Amino acid sequence: MPKAFAADERERIREQLLAAGRSCFERYGLTKTTVEDLTRPVGIAKSSFYLFFSSKEELYAEIMFEEMPEMMRRLAEASYERTEDVREALVLLMHAIVREIETNPFSKAMLDRPEEFVRLARSVDVERLLQRGAALFAPLAAWIEDRQRRGEIVDGDPQDLVYALGLIKLLPLNRDRVPEPLYRRMLALIPRILAEGLTCPTQEATR
Repeated sequence: MPKAFAADERERIREQLLAAGRSCFERYGLTKTTVEDLTRPVGIAKSSFYLFFSSKEELYAEIMFEEMPEMMRRLAEASYERTEDVREALVLLMHAIVREIETNPFSKAMLDRPEEFVRLARSVDVERLLQRGAALFAPLAAWIEDRQRRGEIVDGDPQDLVYALGLIKLLPLNRDRVPEPLYRRMLALIPRILAEGLTCPTQEATR
């Protein structure tokens, strides 16, 4: 039977498991990380892990959602909080997404192993996952909705447009498959194409 822990001890162990999870998932990925890999550095039994998380997938999701608020703040500061020009803001946002993936080890680990999202979707409450994700992206969706009201961004569900902007992640995902000069040219071109497609044609008349 797993050992019972006092409240302060539970909080300390939970934080240690989050730290161990981040390290292991960045190094090995979700699939290859074992519960023993997670509990060994914390000094608890494998059975005790389940007093804190129902599975390693739940731990992975928790780390992902701990990372995202700060990431979303950086994305906002680098894009739509930086300029009033809607197309420029969208281009800056997509470049910031790519930069986040290229420089954030946990983001890169998630991106380099897209099959793990399938595993995650099969192992956790997907509806709850989507709800938490929508809450984190709410400021961006609200900005898009405001620009739609101004006639600057095309009609459509703001959340769907957020997902459309996220397609830029496919570029760094395939970085190793294309020559570096081509990658850089595509990084300059694709955000402009997507931004032009998401903004209203009347924007040209207002420039």
